[in-house]
Amino acid sequence: MHANNRKHLVIAPHHDDEIMGCGGTIAKAIKNGDQARIIIVTRGELSGIDGSIEQNVQIRENECKRACEIIGTQDIHFLKEKDRALAYRRDLVEKVLMHIDDYRPDYVYYPHSEEADRDHRIVHEITSEALFLSRSNFLRNKNRIKRCLQYEIWTPLTAYQLVSDISSVIDQKMEALNAYKSQGAILQLENGVKGLNAYRGMQVGTDFAEIFKF
Repeated sequence: MHANNRKHLVIAPHHDDEIMGCGGTIAKAIKNGDQARIIIVTRGELSGIDGSIEQNVQIRENECKRACEIIGTQDIHFLKEKDRALAYRRDLVEKVLMHIDDYRPDYVYYPHSEEADRDHRIVHEITSEALFLSRSNFLRNKNRIKRCLQYEIWTPLTAYQLVSDISSVIDQKMEALNAYKSQGAILQLENGVKGLNAYRGMQVGTDFAEIFKF
């Protein structure tokens, strides 16, 4: 990898959050030669699909792999925590910390603290603690994170510090989002996500944008 290329680590509570929150930014970064790793925390068994737990989990993982492939990465890791039962635990903090230590990202993306969804808030808390610990001296790899970026999913941010123009990759983002066929029919993801990105773009004078809080 070229010395100027960067690594992006995305921590997502559920399959599809990685695309909804920052999929355009990651697709754009990969087009520019960067790398990305995606961490999905929950296993996706409560997804509104008629099937066994094992079948639902497999469907969601396959959809996620396809979605991430569309934005340009196959580096995906599933922590397989139970849906709607997520809690702050030391072992989960350590798992996220392990990926920070191993991957040595330049940028880390995770949900913002005011998300209405409880799983999203728990992932924020877990990641925040892992990031705090990553700045300590006990990791074997020297910390090199340049920026920690909180993204919006279902609850729009009321304040933000960074705008990412994703106009050039909006079609790619929507294609990735539509890879989640099991969720698209239930949640009408494309209309909501594209509408939010269009609104964020309008606020800053471009077509489509994602926003982030430091």
